[in-house]
Amino acid sequence: MSLKKFSSSLIFLSLIIFSGLLFQSCESNDSPTTNNTPASTVPVPQSPENNSTVSTLTPLFNWAGVNVAETYKLQVSENNTFTSIVLDVDGITSTFFSSVGSSLQDSTTYYWRVKGLNTSDTTDWSIVYGFAISLESINPTTKVLVELFTNTSCIPCVEANQYLDGINSNLGVTINDPNVLILRVHTTLYAGDPFYLYNTADNNARMIVYPGTPTSNPRGYLLGAFMNNYSSSAWTNVLNQKLSETRSFAVNLTNVYDSVSRNGNITVKIKQVSGPTYNDLVYHIALSESEIQYNAPNGETEFENTFRDLVTPPSGQPMNIATGQTNSYDHTYTVDSAIDQDHAYITVFAQRTTAVSGIREVMGAERVKIK
Repeated sequence: MSLKKFSSSLIFLSLIIFSGLLFQSCESNDSPTTNNTPASTVPVPQSPENNSTVSTLTPLFNWAGVNVAETYKLQVSENNTFTSIVLDVDGITSTFFSSVGSSLQDSTTYYWRVKGLNTSDTTDWSIVYGFAISLESINPTTKVLVELFTNTSCIPCVEANQYLDGINSNLGVTINDPNVLILRVHTTLYAGDPFYLYNTADNNARMIVYPGTPTSNPRGYLLGAFMNNYSSSAWTNVLNQKLSETRSFAVNLTNVYDSVSRNGNITVKIKQVSGPTYNDLVYHIALSESEIQYNAPNGETEFENTFRDLVTPPSGQPMNIATGQTNSYDHTYTVDSAIDQDHAYITVFAQRTTAVSGIREVMGAERVKIK
């Protein structure tokens, strides 16, 4: 190609480029273009899946993203209304987030949601997924709770107490004596009972649960149901029946106690294994003492499983739980100097506050020695 033809071609090409630039300039009289597309779609949670259980305190949250989102915001809460948020993370640039370093706890149910953001808009929150954390399996047992209402001046109470003493000593009274957890609550049947007077408020609270106990002793309740008048054969039959059945709630206890300060911390894990959702559940944490030496008016000289104190409120600590869910609760407590800490126990049981056919059912129970 000659130099003249090359120059003409170059001039023609330059005119085309200039015209394009001029045309573009005429179309862009405003400020530089920004993306004002609203983030109108919503992220979709993927894992942890809804109503799932994970065995780690650091689950990986993963979701399907949206094209217009530049970052994401993740929230984790202890309730599905997100008024108790435990994790609130902004600026996530991927569609997953590792919860390493978060304060999630074992045996707790959480709820999570996510939304997308760009420079000019945000999406709505995603649907809410719930999941539970369970690091260890909590299995139900056949353990039963017997509450005996008694009094140190009650002569007929002696025989019932001796019967329970045989179970407490694992003498083979029932098909599984170690699975019988016993609390003996002292009453107002006769004045002057020192075990009633030691803690009138909590003793009265247990008597309120079971009408008739202030005026009729001995009076035994098995898993919240009246055992009828004392009879060793009748009581053994009903105990064996319940000992052959697995409870619908599992209770697990972890106790840490300092014998010098006499202060302790009890971690209570309660799992509902089966049954409907109840709206009247509470749990009780009861302190008892055994091997108490006392010359009682009715001739008894040693007292076992004597109810001393409630760590929880007198009417119980309300709880909400559903089938398959495990809840965890922590409580601190102090053992009074009047109590022999070497023979002290903590018994925890979940109970309904509504009487159905006269029974305020105990759903599950467990016991641990303080030391």
